[in-house]
Amino acid sequence: MIEKADIEELVLDPKKSNLKTHFNDMFFIKNHRYSGEIREKEILLWYSSHWLRGGYPIFHLQFDSENKLVGIKSELNPFGKLFDKIAMVMIGIFSLLPILGNGFMKGWLGSVFILFVALVLFLIMRKASKSEKKIMVEELKETIENIEKEKFPEKFVGKPQKEIAKENEWTFKKILTRIFFYPISVLVIYFCITEILPNGKVTHAFFGISVCGLYLVADILNILKK
Repeated sequence: MIEKADIEELVLDPKKSNLKTHFNDMFFIKNHRYSGEIREKEILLWYSSHWLRGGYPIFHLQFDSENKLVGIKSELNPFGKLFDKIAMVMIGIFSLLPILGNGFMKGWLGSVFILFVALVLFLIMRKASKSEKKIMVEELKETIENIEKEKFPEKFVGKPQKEIAKENEWTFKKILTRIFFYPISVLVIYFCITEILPNGKVTHAFFGISVCGLYLVADILNILKK
């Protein structure tokens, strides 16, 4: 059984888990891994990765009265929680600007456009974050398992080696491609509806809407399947 002292050795950068700490950690990728806070009955571990940045989880490793590891749970760090709330408020404000500036009849389409872009980017980042978090969870499990192998090698005799399965769907290149092409595709559709179609160029508008729309729908469906 893993003991608290074993996990304490993983805390290479001890610090207090609070809003200021996690705001600062957002700017640094921990290649040497874990920052952490050692408490009486639990140890908190975390690090900022390339894509999660301020949205990384904190792993709570909990111990019983004999300091034996009994459970692991995770939660979004305090800065990540605050950022999500601020982002929701800012999206709401920006989505209302076209209506407030031009009236409902002229501005509603602009508001829908902003909300749609926000939704698409949210889906991309949510899937990327889930993939990255899964890798981080598996990495922590592997680290703890390696500690067990050193302490109790007899438990692992004959067991096959486990590998961390990383989802290739969320590579650096693919995420950047989606962040770049999704807003452009939505902008082209918006331009076709508001400018090209009213000028009588139905064929041009249909072509632009079809190409961009099919790309968005196909890729979003692919994301939802993963």
